[in-house]
Amino acid sequence: MDSSASRSRRRGPVILVVALVVIAALVVGGLLWRQRADNGEEEAQALADALPEGDFSSETDTAEHDRILGPLIEATGAAPEVELADAGTADDGLRTATLDWTWTLPDDAGTWEYTTEATLHRGEDGWSADLTPEVFAPDLGDRENLDLKTVDPTLGTVTDRDGKELYGPGEVKVLGLDKTQLEDADPEASARELAGLLDIDEDRFAQSVADYGPDAFVPALTIRVSDEGDYPLDDAADVAGFRAVEKTQPLATERDYAPGVLGALREASAEDVEESDGEIESGDLVASGGIVAAEREALVGTAGAKVIAVDPDAGTERSLHEVAAVDGTEVRTTLDDHLQRLATSAIADEDSASAVVALRPSTGEVLASALGPTGQSYPVGLVGQYAPGSTFKAVTALALLRAGVTPDTTLQCPETATVEGRSFKNADSMSPDLFGSMPLRDAIAHSCNTAMLLEYDTVDQQQLADAATTLGIGQDAPTGLEAFMGSVDPEDEGVEHAAAMMGQGRVLASPLAMAVVLASVQNGATVQPKILADSDSDSDSDSGTESAAPEVDSPLTEDETAQMQELLRGVVTDGSLRDFADLPGDPVIGKTGTAEWTNEDGELKLHSWVIVAQGDLVIAAFVEDGSYGSTTAGPIAREVLEGA
Repeated sequence: MDSSASRSRRRGPVILVVALVVIAALVVGGLLWRQRADNGEEEAQALADALPEGDFSSETDTAEHDRILGPLIEATGAAPEVELADAGTADDGLRTATLDWTWTLPDDAGTWEYTTEATLHRGEDGWSADLTPEVFAPDLGDRENLDLKTVDPTLGTVTDRDGKELYGPGEVKVLGLDKTQLEDADPEASARELAGLLDIDEDRFAQSVADYGPDAFVPALTIRVSDEGDYPLDDAADVAGFRAVEKTQPLATERDYAPGVLGALREASAEDVEESDGEIESGDLVASGGIVAAEREALVGTAGAKVIAVDPDAGTERSLHEVAAVDGTEVRTTLDDHLQRLATSAIADEDSASAVVALRPSTGEVLASALGPTGQSYPVGLVGQYAPGSTFKAVTALALLRAGVTPDTTLQCPETATVEGRSFKNADSMSPDLFGSMPLRDAIAHSCNTAMLLEYDTVDQQQLADAATTLGIGQDAPTGLEAFMGSVDPEDEGVEHAAAMMGQGRVLASPLAMAVVLASVQNGATVQPKILADSDSDSDSDSGTESAAPEVDSPLTEDETAQMQELLRGVVTDGSLRDFADLPGDPVIGKTGTAEWTNEDGELKLHSWVIVAQGDLVIAAFVEDGSYGSTTAGPIAREVLEGA
């Protein structure tokens, strides 16, 4: 027999056995794979994937998701993250999956994290989950849903240097029309009647009432509760739809206290929200101006958040998770309440825009910034841009000293002087007996204009600008204040340069800037003003040992300081500030100033200036439409200095 045929017959049964074994293995493997594929693990993962957005095949499940989670998703602006922490073990057609939830809360309130369990059942159509409320949040009741509440922080306060509150939460009444209470009354008629009683624009308020929805409360005017007696509220109560809503809102503890310094907070308008690119939301507090704007975050604090379970049928709610609000803090300023009131009183009778600024030379602290009662559409003491007139001769004197002129150097003081065809004169109040030769000390004491401008070849514009910088002109505004710190263009030439020597031409300054000039002379170093008290400084200290001195290219020397103080002392002992010579205490130094300007009617007018210093106090007084500095601003400055 052929041996190869014999081997073939023997392999046949073996191949058959192997084939049967392979088939059996495939059958068993298929059964095992089917069992694993149908054990509910995939369905548990699918459940976790569907829960954030409610992507269920069942409309009932989707509706339940939206009912329970919808309000919280809308409030947070994002769906939660859901992770399958554990698919559980299948046992008799049941599987309990563990789900980890993470919600990101708005306004940096962090996250809310928790764990729930979901039971899956295997039925004829496969595995499905029981979407009870407890799958969405722990211990959630059958009719409850999730929602979010903002936890408002307590508003901080702005205080003076001694901790007296100047700005903070105040009680107000919002007066307006409740359109739900109009019944059959004509909305426009009610709006116009109420506007007339409250002395507001009738057309504008009537339009606002028309623009609001039928169920709206339309605010007309917000008043302080303490001012109720100033408004005809009894008559307003007879207007159909009138309503007064009491609320708390941030405001100055006294109306018109330190205008332009404190600033204000108000609720964001629709326009604020629209223009903020998502940075501002309805209900946010928007800051404008001054300390409040600079320290808004500290004052407003940070809102907290509370996740709540709400039962709309029972009208109940309970807290599930809370992030505490961070309350606003106290912002302490350098203002001195006594000086602020004194300065305000001193200019209370002025008929034009006016200002008083008080400064502490040793530290640069702004102690007061007061405005007159009329013409104050903006805080002229801080942001006003005016020719400083002869007060600027303090700067010119420093530039001359640096050019080699001494207090005893003889200058010429004619009645008039001409520079490149333009004629200049001295003030009409200057005695003709003074015209002629005089030393620098007398030219400063008697404020001789021509003596200063005739030295325009001795000091060029760059040197004048450098001296101005040394005395604080042109520096950055202090944090917390919108302020103009003066300007001297170093490129001016000819007539403009000559005019600048006497504080006119294109030289501009605010009362704050000129207070800084004299404070720098009194301090012996460039003063940098500040309105925010240092948290680590002793604001009650009167020692004045720390100098607020920014770096400048040419700082004041001891000799320059002594000479400048001597020159400005002469203004008091022998010149235009002789009315201050009898004040008790430390010697007074200072300078008067008068600057010509033309009003809108083409009439020639005078700005009236005085800057004075005594000890560790500088006062700058300014009246926009006044007379000579000693005549109009002088008595104001003296009243403040006497009462300080």
